[in-house]
Amino acid sequence: MERKLVILGAQWGDEGKGKIVDLLSEGYDLVVRYQGGSNAGHTVIANGQKLILHLLPTGILHPHVKGVIAQGMVVDPEVLLQEIEELERKGIDLRGRLIISERAHLVLPYHKVLDRLFERSKGIGTTLRGIGPAYMFKVGRKGIRLSDLRNPVRLRDQIEEGIDFVKNLCEKVFEEPFELSADQVFDSLLSSYERIRCYVGDASGEILSCGGRILFEGAQGTMLDVDMGTYPFVTSSNSSSLGLANGTGVSPKFFADAYFLGVAKAYTTRVGGGPFPTELTGKEGERLRDLGGEYGSTTGRPRRCGWLDLVALKYAKEVNQLDGFIITKLDVLDTFEEIKVCVAYDIEGERIYSVPASLTDLERAKPVYETLPGWKESTKGISDPARLPQRARDYISFIEDFTGAPVIMLSTGPKREEYLWLREMPTSRASCS
Repeated sequence: MERKLVILGAQWGDEGKGKIVDLLSEGYDLVVRYQGGSNAGHTVIANGQKLILHLLPTGILHPHVKGVIAQGMVVDPEVLLQEIEELERKGIDLRGRLIISERAHLVLPYHKVLDRLFERSKGIGTTLRGIGPAYMFKVGRKGIRLSDLRNPVRLRDQIEEGIDFVKNLCEKVFEEPFELSADQVFDSLLSSYERIRCYVGDASGEILSCGGRILFEGAQGTMLDVDMGTYPFVTSSNSSSLGLANGTGVSPKFFADAYFLGVAKAYTTRVGGGPFPTELTGKEGERLRDLGGEYGSTTGRPRRCGWLDLVALKYAKEVNQLDGFIITKLDVLDTFEEIKVCVAYDIEGERIYSVPASLTDLERAKPVYETLPGWKESTKGISDPARLPQRARDYISFIEDFTGAPVIMLSTGPKREEYLWLREMPTSRASCS
């Protein structure tokens, strides 16, 4: 494996990064989550058990791996405790293997109140977990970091300031009652902190001092990046490679020798509002949703489904400077007679080959398709490239030729062992010092 590997979502999230990180992290020593919060849901099926992780790095399921929750994340202490306790019940011990950045900001109950009000006012399809308001408080210099919990007197003042701010918005702007008290938030937060403080430390220092192999685990996807995605229908952090340096607190120079892989489905999905040029709203869309089990791991919401958007995928390759792709859910397309792929957008008669920055333009974009023949054979669980149907190979080759990036691996089912390498990668593992 590469000494530094970055795994990113190359679409609108939900690409199957959890399984991929779980699979590849066996060959790594440190796995780092560096942006997002409990709005992410990374699903892993291993040893017959289904696990959904929202905050913990997926790689921590391997007993030799250390996990880092870096400073770019926003941490909900209650959700974090639930995840830790759930893994402990399953016999997974995190002691000495989890580091949470003392610089990470917290998601607090009043952030969730604000999230609900914002979504009701002008919904974009958030998870209502307080992520956007937590980042808003961070940028507005009203946030609370884990390091602040060491000073209860100052912490109480910070909580009261946050409570007053949200209470005024609720009552004076949205004309809604506000029932949270500073005592309630303060007591609950200190109680949670007592149970996680043993994990809090210098995350950036942990990354820099690691002499072994490091995997960086992105959440959401490139098209949801707050700067490069389909703004304003995006997440509240840099979910592309742009978030690496500021999310980890490590210089961009550190990633100069990293290997970047983008994870993408063999078709396209997204959750919530926003433009989606290849969306299928009829029976084909329902068929993709049913075959792919396309329901959100965090919210349970049905995902919007459509054909593969190669314009967006090539854009993700360029934004992240990807070295290659991992394609998931290839088996979902096994029964289709024909498979369409979007190779351009038509915007009022003009053919466009890149993702426009303008929301209005993207909402008007109509997909220009090429139609490829389906392979009509099962690829589920295939682990030998020689068994891959020729037309499935042709489909992969089409993706490679269009995006200019090789497809390194295919996922052919939800289980850990259902995958195949199309290009060989070494599997040696060093140790963290």
